[in-house]
Amino acid sequence: MSTGSRMSKPPRYAAVDTLRGLAIFGMIWAHVHGLAPKMLPDGVTGAISQMSGAATPLFMLIAGTTIAILNHGQMDNMRRRRFRLEYFLRGIGLVFIGLALLPWGGRVDIVLSYLGITYILAIPFLYTSSKVLSICATVIFAVSPILANLVAQALILSPQLLHPQASHNPLAFLVQWIFTGHAYHATWLLPFLLLGIVAGRLLLSRKLPAKTMTLLGFGITAGVFLFFVRPQQDAVTYIRGGFTEMTFDIARAVTVYGLVCWLASAKNAKFSSWFQKIGMPISLAGRIPLTLYVLHVLLLFTFESAEWTLVRPHGLLPIMVFAICLGFAVLWGLTFGVGPVERLLGVFSLRHNLHWAFTSQPVQLTELGFRQKKALQPKQTFGL
Repeated sequence: MSTGSRMSKPPRYAAVDTLRGLAIFGMIWAHVHGLAPKMLPDGVTGAISQMSGAATPLFMLIAGTTIAILNHGQMDNMRRRRFRLEYFLRGIGLVFIGLALLPWGGRVDIVLSYLGITYILAIPFLYTSSKVLSICATVIFAVSPILANLVAQALILSPQLLHPQASHNPLAFLVQWIFTGHAYHATWLLPFLLLGIVAGRLLLSRKLPAKTMTLLGFGITAGVFLFFVRPQQDAVTYIRGGFTEMTFDIARAVTVYGLVCWLASAKNAKFSSWFQKIGMPISLAGRIPLTLYVLHVLLLFTFESAEWTLVRPHGLLPIMVFAICLGFAVLWGLTFGVGPVERLLGVFSLRHNLHWAFTSQPVQLTELGFRQKKALQPKQTFGL
């Protein structure tokens, strides 16, 4: 690959990359741990699964934060229109990739199309004030479950619109992506993205209350789980997409978001350096999340089509998926930098030119908390 890009790089934040990496591995865990439910003690598996359940909302929080980072500073109207166009095309690109993965989805409910539609719905809000964004997020949060239920009830007599995988009706797919998705839908995810923009602005201004977010998020998470989620699960009345799940999701996502930002902002230089070094593989994964998402879907399809999922011990399969994805993230990041799917979307969205897609942009170890080795100085000799 050659070097060079027509656009300057936005600043990178270790916490943002780490959070994005945690989000993508949370999604992967949600899809693979069922292959080996007894791989870990039940308590450990349950705790990880509860936190990974908020991986997609966490990813949307980070998507909003990324928008805030890319929009930081003064932008004229022309540049704003250009950015809106880029994000619209990025959303369309994610929809196309999601559709392309459907035949290989298997046990995975492909979420990329939902993300793409959410990006498109967020375009009118990209340059709205933080106060208005917070109000809009709250209103959408409150209305989303009600709207989803109303749309689903209205379509009971139209099965071709309720089951797009069977009918292949474009309108049915659009309704599912926006309102009635089995795992998520755009009106559910949009509040997370809008709140992510607000959090990103606070992060940039160094006013993010990370410690408060962590403690408050954890308290709400524990309370919602003990008093609502667990009793509803035991009574088999737990509803996907209801207020309980949305509240549980946002509490878990805020907890992880706040905790990582809190740890990353530690004033102790040694702790901060070790935090970056230990989290290096996760941070590198956070730079190519879409590539890893596609990779793990194809891996699971390969395992299932080869009937590996029927062979014991099942515990090897989740380990293999994580090892391959983590190893790929490190090797690709240190060799080429930007992931192949990210390159494709960068060109498709017109943010970058075609030459950029074939540019080697390896991640430097100094970006990951490692010091650059000083060149050895030649020894001086003194004559008598």
